[in-house]
Amino acid sequence: MRLVVLSDGDEARGFRLAGVHTIVCRTRADVDRALVERRGPDRADVMLVADRVYRLAPTAIDALQNRPGWPLVVVLPGASEGGDS
Repeated sequence: MRLVVLSDGDEARGFRLAGVHTIVCRTRADVDRALVERRGPDRADVMLVADRVYRLAPTAIDALQNRPGWPLVVVLPGASEGGDS
């Protein structure tokens, strides 16, 4: 099973240290490019998407779940934005 993570940078480092293939996405164009690359022969079985990346392209990422042959997509919850708790 192939696991791929779409992250904005900080989370990517942690997943890379664990040996997981990561794609850094900081713009909508990065997300679009990553989704096109995943259509190839080495496409993911499971795709973890950081919340900040999801917010860049929610419609495109949600559409993955409705296409046959696409991976299981899990959006990772983001850190709370309300300060310290």
